Amino acid sequence: MSNENKFLIFVVEYYRNKKNLSGSEVIALFDKHNVWDLAQKSYFLWHIESPENFILEIDNHIKS
Repeated sequence: MSNENKFLIFVVEYYRNKKNLSGSEVIALFDKHNVWDLAQKSYFLWHIESPENFILEIDNHIKS
């Protein structure tokens, strides 16, 4: 498994815990708002930042 895929799993789990959602709810939300594409494009920045930053960026992406 690539580091990018491992990080995507971390993003899903971190988001799930912060928002008190199930894994399937996060996946449906990420699918609906194409968060996967955002996460792939932002990998190099997100994996060195605080997880709180990518939570904010995901929430802003979903709202827009």
